[in-house]
Amino acid sequence: MARTFCYEYPRPAVTVDFLVFCLVEGRLQVLLIRRKKMPFANSWAIPGGFIEMEEPIESAVRRELQEETGLEYQGPVSLIGVYGAPDRDPRGRTISLAHGAVIRPPLPEVGGADDAEEACWAAPFEKSPLAFDHDQIMADAQIWLVSEILKGPSGLALLPAPFNDGDVIALFHAIHKSRRSALAWKNRLVREGKIEPTAHPLEHYQAV
Repeated sequence: MARTFCYEYPRPAVTVDFLVFCLVEGRLQVLLIRRKKMPFANSWAIPGGFIEMEEPIESAVRRELQEETGLEYQGPVSLIGVYGAPDRDPRGRTISLAHGAVIRPPLPEVGGADDAEEACWAAPFEKSPLAFDHDQIMADAQIWLVSEILKGPSGLALLPAPFNDGDVIALFHAIHKSRRSALAWKNRLVREGKIEPTAHPLEHYQAV
């Protein structure tokens, strides 16, 4: 049975945005779309859209990504932040729940669909200025990403399997961290039992 909603006061719409990062040849890449419709038609943006009335938030995140880029992502999703400035969307008051995730290379193929004219992988600020307040979301997403990498699991998810010291150093260089920090991170994960050396190839590691 369809529900009827009656309110005597205005209420905001709620959307989701989803930033998916990948590390390719030592460089961070993020999945973006070029908008097909107004507002910001032809501008680049983070994939996302409106949550349906009966839809769980995380389901909306995955659905919008698949609809606009063709990428079906089944891994873990993290909340980056909530964005609700009154003027962030010229269509009306809209609150966005921005989420992030990482994937292991190689880059999957993507293509624009639904509200997206085009989809592509790009360096985080290569396509700026982005639509809406997406430059701010992108900046916050990079802070989130660095924090997640330093904790361990997201860093491992960005590395090839298995990986070596050079891969770890390249990852840390991409987030503007030193070689020393990279090797200290790897050694900590070894001590914590989260990664271990592989029998072959030599001097490579894998998640436990």
